[in-house]
Amino acid sequence: MKAARIHQLGGPEVFQLEEVEIPVPQPHEVLIRVAVAGVNYADIGQRNGRYPIPVPLPAILGLEAAGTVTQIGDAVQNLPVGSRVMAVVPNSYAQYVVADAAKVIPIPNGIDFGQATALLVQGLTALALLQDVPTGSTILVHAAAGGVGSLLVQLAKLKGLHVIGTASTSEKLETVKQLGADTAINYTREDWVNQVLDATNGRGVDWVLEMVGGEIGKRSAEVLARNGTMIVYGSASGQPSMFAGQQLIFKSQTIRGYSLYNESPQKLAAYTHQLVQYVTEGKLQINVQSFPLEKVAEAHQAVESRKTQGKVVLAV
Repeated sequence: MKAARIHQLGGPEVFQLEEVEIPVPQPHEVLIRVAVAGVNYADIGQRNGRYPIPVPLPAILGLEAAGTVTQIGDAVQNLPVGSRVMAVVPNSYAQYVVADAAKVIPIPNGIDFGQATALLVQGLTALALLQDVPTGSTILVHAAAGGVGSLLVQLAKLKGLHVIGTASTSEKLETVKQLGADTAINYTREDWVNQVLDATNGRGVDWVLEMVGGEIGKRSAEVLARNGTMIVYGSASGQPSMFAGQQLIFKSQTIRGYSLYNESPQKLAAYTHQLVQYVTEGKLQINVQSFPLEKVAEAHQAVESRKTQGKVVLAV
């Protein structure tokens, strides 16, 4: 089978399209013929060596797959060959992957493979980030036209939140508005903090969902309201955000981190069911941008240079 592998860490150019053996499913596993593999910032971090957990080399990257079951292990039930499925799996930048049958999710009619991948890492992250946010809160969503951000805006509006979304271009800002954001702000402008404060009559926002990092992350603390909370769930810029605990004291603010990997299987299953329901009911719009597997380097470059919107996938 064909797979996109890396033999060293570095830029997008380190990818090589190679022939490797098709994996063999164990008794509780299924073999999936991959139709679409999702692209995430975690993949980019693994490729360039900035991911917290290093990957052994050579490596096939990718954390999401959607496709068709072609073989099942002896102990597998209720997942017949031919089933359309999605799964969070390692090594998805390939024509075939094996997955634990207990973690494989059937894809309902009306949801295509590209949409399905968006419901996995990015969709689950978006829904989980909003769990503690009370209805009626004002929330700032950074990178609101991106994979997680575009879902966050819509899910936040479904929850009854007032949403301020940021993006880096006028085209993306228009997308953010179309997704339902009450206010769209260009965070590459020097005065973006003042714009957020103006949009909240100087009060600031109750919640910030931050994944850009660097100076954007640092300045995001300036727009938090009294008793406000910032959740940091990524660093797309590759730069850390520097905070001082003392700066949080006066307004009793909170900054905390989030990772999907700390969620229980039961919660992830419940979140997935809710996301699928939103899509099948037409309440959640998923924008998919596709690249062929052989152009995986171009896909990574496009994501890193912030030229993409919505979910980025590899068509395998």
